Amino acid sequence: MRDQNLYDLNLYYQSHEEHVYRDLNGEEKRELLITYEISRKVPDKIALFKDPFFLFCKDSTLRIRLPILEGEMKMFFDNYKDYYYLPDEDMCVLKTVAASVDKEHKENAKKETCYIRYRGFFIPQFDQDAPSFRKSYKDRFCYRKYCPEEITEEFCELIGETVLSYLNA
Repeated sequence: MRDQNLYDLNLYYQSHEEHVYRDLNGEEKRELLITYEISRKVPDKIALFKDPFFLFCKDSTLRIRLPILEGEMKMFFDNYKDYYYLPDEDMCVLKTVAASVDKEHKENAKKETCYIRYRGFFIPQFDQDAPSFRKSYKDRFCYRKYCPEEITEEFCELIGETVLSYLNA
């Protein structure tokens, strides 16, 4: 991708918008589109996809597409040894809280079963220090809750730099 003139671009945030569309199966999907002015014109149109991001660049405008996923995600806890997993409820609870639960209805939590489930909207996340969500324990992508009011200019600038770095890796 370095030869496609994306390696050392400077991004200048312009705008962002939420876009709703129908996928090939006719299902309604959402995405966050962030538009930047870039430090130089590119000679040709550039379209890149590297899961889960799509980037389009033309002239001196670059646009990044972040998918907004709707559904259930799990927040996994690192200290799984402090939890019991309750298979009947498909959830984990602190051992001190589950002390009164019958032994046949609880088991020691494992890395894969030490989570809390959340429903809502999610966008990809790169900041590993912030609370993150995954579809499953082994999912390679982390997500954060999507809150439109948290999509600020600073957030968009950070996302732009991070996505360019990820695409150039």
